[in-house]
Amino acid sequence: MTQGSFGGGGFPAISHVEVALVSGETIKVQSDVEARWFNDSRRLYLEQTKFTETTDLRDLDRLLVMELMIFRWTQYLAAGQDYTGFDIEEDALRKNIREYSDQITKLKLSMGLTKSARDDAANDGNFAAWIEDLKSRAKVFGMHRENQLTRALTLMNELSGIVGGFDRSDKEEREKLGFQTEADIVAWVRNHMLPSFRELDEHFRKNEQRYWVRDM
Repeated sequence: MTQGSFGGGGFPAISHVEVALVSGETIKVQSDVEARWFNDSRRLYLEQTKFTETTDLRDLDRLLVMELMIFRWTQYLAAGQDYTGFDIEEDALRKNIREYSDQITKLKLSMGLTKSARDDAANDGNFAAWIEDLKSRAKVFGMHRENQLTRALTLMNELSGIVGGFDRSDKEEREKLGFQTEADIVAWVRNHMLPSFRELDEHFRKNEQRYWVRDM
């Protein structure tokens, strides 16, 4: 995000950022925030799962892109506007989120039982236990994603209130608000909003993921 670069409705102007897919290709996302979210999600999937086949990697790319769209639409709903400040059609966005969520669920189920994973479990002679462990980990990871979504919505609503109050205020009112310049808002995002969101991943890695990695 570039300091002082704001679009309509007080939103940062869209800045396309290139990110790498797991298959080696690249795509462009619509902000530094989306790029960080995408890179963090890609890293978590690669750390917590084993993918070797080309089809698995492409499936993971599809999964990440679909989850990115839900992340973007969720931000739109939280703010009541898109990134450029235009009004949104909430019903249409919610419908898109439901449809993508359904496709994501189906794709995750198909990816959780790759041939290599089934072979490894069968060789261990404990396939049923492996399935139960997989379900348990999927549930924990799903709860982590829900916590991330809740935190993201809370922070986006807080940011929306700050930006709205800033846009409606004069110099004296902005001093009372605690955000005298747009740079102050960027500093709040950098020093509070992003660390608050990232601490969820840090807690997850220290308290859940570290046991998974040890087993892999």
